[in-house]
Amino acid sequence: MKNKFLFLATLAAVLMFGFTSCSDDENLAPTFKSASISTDNKTITVNFSEAVYSQSSKSGNLDSTKLLVTAPEGVEFTYNVTHSAGSSVATINIAITSVVQGTEVFTIKPASGSAIYDEEGSAMSASEVVKSNALTKDLGIIGTWLSEGDNVAPLLVTYFNVAKVTADFKADYTYVVNQFNTGNTTTTPDLVFSGTYEIEKSNVGNIWTITCNQELPYAAVASGIFEVKTGPEVLWYEVAQTTGTQNVPPTPAGGFGSTNGGTLGVMNVQKYVRQ
Repeated sequence: MKNKFLFLATLAAVLMFGFTSCSDDENLAPTFKSASISTDNKTITVNFSEAVYSQSSKSGNLDSTKLLVTAPEGVEFTYNVTHSAGSSVATINIAITSVVQGTEVFTIKPASGSAIYDEEGSAMSASEVVKSNALTKDLGIIGTWLSEGDNVAPLLVTYFNVAKVTADFKADYTYVVNQFNTGNTTTTPDLVFSGTYEIEKSNVGNIWTITCNQELPYAAVASGIFEVKTGPEVLWYEVAQTTGTQNVPPTPAGGFGSTNGGTLGVMNVQKYVRQ
């Protein structure tokens, strides 16, 4: 009986010790589980291993001072963070203003070792890191385009007798635009415009701004807006030459048809199909 009693006492002690150990291990610091970027490249959903807070006192929402978000060189963006104290999910709102190749990923880390806490006040390690899936490709205007028939801006048809325009906006930010006038059935354009360009995505829908620094056939600057619409894919393009004119370019806020304050309506809107 004595040996049986000792065995039972030992077993009880082992069980008590085991349960105590498990209880101690439960108080682990929070970690990242995943980060997923939306197909429109506008939000990253970050999942944590448990409910998190910005303060060790079990309070506070995470914001952009608590999460450090980085991207590969060449991706220009700003961000802010939406989170409710005690939630295990945070949303990073991204505004990308540059071209995206479709291979880039975002990296998310705590801003420091005292930025994110769980309910027990344990801080997430500053070495924690999670990467998003790849961004969706968005090259803006880069590519080759054709405008003909009803897609040619009425302004070009009426005043410049234009029948067709081909445009090549290259990845090195140079461009060549060929203009074919009515009656020209050859492959030789009537006019060739070339130079360099700058683009930046605005915060208005999917509209980009563009500035063309024309070098040939004469030096000039033209600026305006464009948007690549899908289903089918059509480039809407509206610019105005500002060099030596009183033209006021269209703006993202004004939308298409806003050249010179909207006085031209859609007459200056050119449409292209990708080639």
